[in-house]
Amino acid sequence: MTQTINSSTIEGNSALDLLLSLEKLGVIRAIDAQFARFIHQQCLFANHDTSVDFRQQADHIALLAGLVSYEFGRGHICLRLNELDIPQTLSWSFLTRQHPELASRFANLFSQLQSVDWLTLVEKYSSQSDAVVGLAQVNQASLQPLPPPLPLVLEQDRLYLTRYWHYESQVADGFMVRAKTLSVAPDAFSAMKQALDQLFARDYRYLWDGLQSGEHTTSIERQRLVCEMLDVVQTDGLDWSLIDSVLTQATQVDQINQLDRLVPLSACLNWQKVAAAVALTRQFSVISGGPGTGKTTTVAKLLAALITQAQQQSISQEPVSQQSTSQAANSKQAPIIKLVAPTGKAAARLTESIGLAIEQLPVSDEIKAMMPAHSSTIHRLLGARPNTVEYKYNQSNRLHLDILVVDEASMVDLPMMFRLLQALPSHARLILLGDKDQLASVEAGAILGDICQFTSFGYQAEFGHLLVDLTGYQSLVDPQSAIKANAISDSLCMLQKSYRFHARSGVGQLAKAINAGSAKQVEKVWQQGFEDIQLHVIKAHSSSSQSSTDSSPESLDLAQAQNALCQMMTEAYSPYCQQLNQAVNSGGGSVIQGDLFASVEAPTKAMMEQKAQAVLKAFSQARLLCAVREGEFGVERMNQLVEDSLARIKLINPVENEHWYVGRPVMISQNDSALGLHNGDIGICLLDESETTPRLRVFFEMPDGRIKGVLPSRVPKHELAFAMTIHKSQGSEFTHTVMLLPNKMNQILTRELIYTGVTRAKSRLDLFANPAILAQGVSIKTLRSSGLSDKLIKNKI
Repeated sequence: MTQTINSSTIEGNSALDLLLSLEKLGVIRAIDAQFARFIHQQCLFANHDTSVDFRQQADHIALLAGLVSYEFGRGHICLRLNELDIPQTLSWSFLTRQHPELASRFANLFSQLQSVDWLTLVEKYSSQSDAVVGLAQVNQASLQPLPPPLPLVLEQDRLYLTRYWHYESQVADGFMVRAKTLSVAPDAFSAMKQALDQLFARDYRYLWDGLQSGEHTTSIERQRLVCEMLDVVQTDGLDWSLIDSVLTQATQVDQINQLDRLVPLSACLNWQKVAAAVALTRQFSVISGGPGTGKTTTVAKLLAALITQAQQQSISQEPVSQQSTSQAANSKQAPIIKLVAPTGKAAARLTESIGLAIEQLPVSDEIKAMMPAHSSTIHRLLGARPNTVEYKYNQSNRLHLDILVVDEASMVDLPMMFRLLQALPSHARLILLGDKDQLASVEAGAILGDICQFTSFGYQAEFGHLLVDLTGYQSLVDPQSAIKANAISDSLCMLQKSYRFHARSGVGQLAKAINAGSAKQVEKVWQQGFEDIQLHVIKAHSSSSQSSTDSSPESLDLAQAQNALCQMMTEAYSPYCQQLNQAVNSGGGSVIQGDLFASVEAPTKAMMEQKAQAVLKAFSQARLLCAVREGEFGVERMNQLVEDSLARIKLINPVENEHWYVGRPVMISQNDSALGLHNGDIGICLLDESETTPRLRVFFEMPDGRIKGVLPSRVPKHELAFAMTIHKSQGSEFTHTVMLLPNKMNQILTRELIYTGVTRAKSRLDLFANPAILAQGVSIKTLRSSGLSDKLIKNKI
């Protein structure tokens, strides 16, 4: 909440005074201002120089310290001194319009700051023996960073909080140590190629179904279908007339197999197969792709191939094999594989999707039985301990595993990746999965985005030829891109084909337009009349610059938009409410009517868990996603409105003056390691009649698929979950997604946020937004400052 500064109580116009004033206004956090004050005091106490120049230097260093902390709070790992624009960083023009007294009070300061060479200032200051800023140093013998015992570190033009410079350096080193091609014996290479060909064999049933649909009546349309279904990227040199003859004369699917000869692998490019080949031959790999590109399917096939390798003892991992006699790849035992995700709901979804993918694999039951059936959260894997930041597994007590797959890697922040790498045994493979275009982690850093900057580099020549030999895809060798390629780019693969969103999918087309950052493309998508997406235009707030563009009579004002949303969510949650009613009325359920319980034979605990699972599944089919928490279009307000709407027509029955009622959905907002519940987990309150005395419990689906009931009094800090923020929705998917953007511009509205919200929809999306505000948000790309990509370029192995 904004406040008015009383100039009589805050004197001075130094840089430190500026930060203290911004703290009073709520522009920066208290910790930002107090850290700057601490650094300022350290500068003065360490040096008794009372000259004006030195005091000004201390003031400037304190300002930088405050800005490093402030930017860290906004997700940036470091402050780039050569690019530092303090007015822009602090949104100074906007602030001074709201608080004119700031402009006059600090006019001289900002005039003075324009001439400061910040990098020279810090380099000169850090050379002093009593400085509070250290220069980054690295032990070249071990490549281990040596953090100086100082609050701040300068590396090139990047100013860091020391702890996070250490995290970043260690993460970069951890990636580079693993980013190398494993040596493969000739017989193992042949077995590897055979496994890939088997797992990624062409399935002509989809092509046959497309031909039988009657939608491809011309030779051009059939050619497009072949290119789409068989991933053809080089059309020149193919005998399309002969191919078309095969297609038109075929009377059953087996007759299309002639295309094996007419459309060779050398003309195709299946990125899923490439991703598996990359991960098979490297200790560290990253597979990125949008929704529906088959990341889970790819990793299931990859794991099947790795298990097959281990069974055949067919791969030599030098020099790793010398480091661990227990390594599964060197024995006939199955490798120990762990699947993890940052949140419980993401882990639960991974458990479900990997199970479905395993069922479809063309491998023996023996191999399937060796594949992981469940996933967990990263916190649980590392052994999070209640009331402490320490974990059971760390550098001194490594995890017992051979392969670690991390899903939703875009959500993993820098400290967590540091801890994960510290706990990994030296021989273990690390496979990261995620969508680089989604929102970055809530905490500082954008690890997946930093790594995926290398995708444009292509593959190094030697590794590219290895991939060609493994997959048969000739286009993987590109002499131009190979010039820039390095060990990290060799470890990456971008899945580029969506199997969920076809050309007629509005959700897919909209996501693509948003990713391109083109407001015009977004507008064109709406104009094409796709059946699975709908834009509901809301009027911009009267204070917004976009309010003058609202001339359409169909646009909704605040009350109309809220009413339309409540009506839509009432319909969207009707299946959930029906499942809820069925659960409490079948096989020993109860219907709550005031204080009365109508009961029949009590269900067993297993029956109760099955009912809870069915209710949770029904609730997960639809969700209202909001960009902001507060305000008339925020999560808090919409949760209350939706709850009231459902209660008004008796789909739910809240009890007056009672917090809990049957059917109340909640989302955990604070981790509780003892209960195994984490931020973002969804629970539903139901009457547990499996006990002698029925009582309310809140049921959660755990990452491994189990159902856990918790007494309401023990549920950690939580909130109503009929609506949630787009941030909280990461790792989830909903058949029907309803998305709401605020009616005035907010700094949280960015391309990544909008893309993340849109891609939560599996089948249908309803977006309530003002087109001008939507266009403005799409044009803003989030860029987080870090030095990770620079370190990955320079620390070559």
